Amino acid sequence: MQKTMICAAALFALAAATSTAAQQATGATASQQAALAAAAQPAVAPQQGQWESAGTPSAAQLGATSGQATAAATNGFPRETVIAPPQQAQPQAFPSTANGPQGYDAAPSAGAGQTQGTPSGNAQQQSLPPPPIIMQAKDVISPFTPAEIRELHRDFDETRKAKAQKPVTVIPRISSISVDLSPGSTPPIVRSMQDEPTTLVFFDSTGAPWPLAAVPRMGSNAFAVQWLKGTPDVVITAESAYESTGMAVFLEGLATPIMIKLTSGEPDSNAKVRYVDYRLDLRIPGRGPNAKAPLLGPGRIGMYNDALQGFLDGTPPSDAKTVRIEGEPPAHTVVWQMGDSLYLRTPLEIRSAFDQTMSSADGMHVYKLAPTPLVTVSEGGQDVSLMLDIE
Repeated sequence: MQKTMICAAALFALAAATSTAAQQATGATASQQAALAAAAQPAVAPQQGQWESAGTPSAAQLGATSGQATAAATNGFPRETVIAPPQQAQPQAFPSTANGPQGYDAAPSAGAGQTQGTPSGNAQQQSLPPPPIIMQAKDVISPFTPAEIRELHRDFDETRKAKAQKPVTVIPRISSISVDLSPGSTPPIVRSMQDEPTTLVFFDSTGAPWPLAAVPRMGSNAFAVQWLKGTPDVVITAESAYESTGMAVFLEGLATPIMIKLTSGEPDSNAKVRYVDYRLDLRIPGRGPNAKAPLLGPGRIGMYNDALQGFLDGTPPSDAKTVRIEGEPPAHTVVWQMGDSLYLRTPLEIRSAFDQTMSSADGMHVYKLAPTPLVTVSEGGQDVSLMLDIE
């Protein structure tokens, strides 16, 4: 009887223990199932990324991704639900290349971003055969056709013509004038032009050069003046167009300065043709330091005779007629007839009688004489007779 009671008590205790364990297992399983069910439910989006309150004493733990809540069971207790802030949309990055971030503009490698087996456009282009080597050489050596090269030459020639074209046509001239030093007279005018040099030569009444004593003095810097010391030559160049100024020239042994007017064009002139003094010989009255021997009286020197001046410059008056010289005349010797006088232009010294004469700085002479069929000149110390066919 006693053994039976002990066995019954043991069975009752075993049954109670089994029931308690089953309850505990059932409670844990229910808690876990509740946690899993909560995890399966979609989480409510948090406001401004704040943590959502949890009803369990467990510490909050990060681990949810993309705005979803997760619950992990620890020792039978679920962790609190964690809400992660939503991720911001990231800007699309540049495609990565083999050159690193600095080479983002490099072309992607062949086949990148394409389905395997489909050739890219670059690959198709690279697969084309290159042009022949002769065509490549022609493109490098002569990229233009012959017709295009001729057209370029024509365009370049037209451009140079337009650049060189001037609004005024220049007619150069070489002449000589006699300077009047008396009070009330008009100073000589030298007509120059921009970039066109003019040479002035000073000589005395006998045709001998008259050197300068000092550098000429200018009224402005519109003209550039150069003088070689010890010579009678002065070179003048206009720096700009349509300028005018005065120049003072001092000759050796002459107390009176030679005043000259320089001009590079008249602003009020519309002429398309302009005469420019390339060389101007200025004849000064009197005898200079290099004067020739006084073979002639001063009355025979026609300082201010316009007709003599015209014949000396090679521009005789319109009513002058050329006289033919029989045989072979000396070089640079010409004879004209005007009215009742003959005019002989020659670099030689005359031996016949004459009325007046005029000389230039280059050694040219003009003689006015009475009509005669025979004139004698001196050439190299020898007398030469000129037979004239006069009317």
